[in-house]
Amino acid sequence: MAPAFVVGLIVTVVHAPLGIEVLKRGIVFIDLATAQVVGLAIIVLGLWLEEPSWLVRQSTSFGAGIGIALFFRWIERKAPDEQEAVIGSSFILAASVALLALADNPHGGEELRHVLSGQILFVEWSDIAAFVPVYGLVAALWLAVPRVRTGAGFFILFALAITASVQLVGVYVVFASLILPALAGRVANGYVLVRALASGIAAVVAAILLSASVDLPAGPLLVVCFAVSATATRLLRRGAGRSEGPDARRNASPD
Repeated sequence: MAPAFVVGLIVTVVHAPLGIEVLKRGIVFIDLATAQVVGLAIIVLGLWLEEPSWLVRQSTSFGAGIGIALFFRWIERKAPDEQEAVIGSSFILAASVALLALADNPHGGEELRHVLSGQILFVEWSDIAAFVPVYGLVAALWLAVPRVRTGAGFFILFALAITASVQLVGVYVVFASLILPALAGRVANGYVLVRALASGIAAVVAAILLSASVDLPAGPLLVVCFAVSATATRLLRRGAGRSEGPDARRNASPD
């Protein structure tokens, strides 16, 4: 289970700040749409080439991810009022095309399930080694060059992280690991990254252990654990706030 734990923790740590930025921008479905487009690219490539090389697969995946990200950036500039509608429409369009592409494929259901829910328990160290440089680049630029978090830079970094994650954990887990920990870190004055990270890490540990012990699919279980952890984090914080009383909260420093 060690590779699964490592992948889950890497995805959580990288996705938490990205998810917070997504919520700040109010473009919640951009992660789902980007992940679905990347998944569609992987499906179509598999139908076109029976066993594509690693280089071809990655070039196609990252090309699709960056392409759709730059398209969303263009929409943000040209029609910001319609951005969320376009993002949502892109998701449902990509999902529908994927279903049509796999309609006559005898293994279509299995392929679609793999893209959507992933197979994190079957990730190998070689898979992790292949994508660690991508995550490292995203993290380094995010921390060292804050200006890349704005404009097209954010969309490109976002696409790089999402494209790698889709291939490791699937579309559903990508969305859950971006949005639910970020929601767990939400406070009155903004977001607390440490709280988001703690919620996400707790979800990963619980899901991997439960999946291995009760033989349930890891992908859907991860989504459920992210949701439970985020809800528990919010409820615990609310309970702590009530126990402090209004005067204590008024005098307390912001998170």
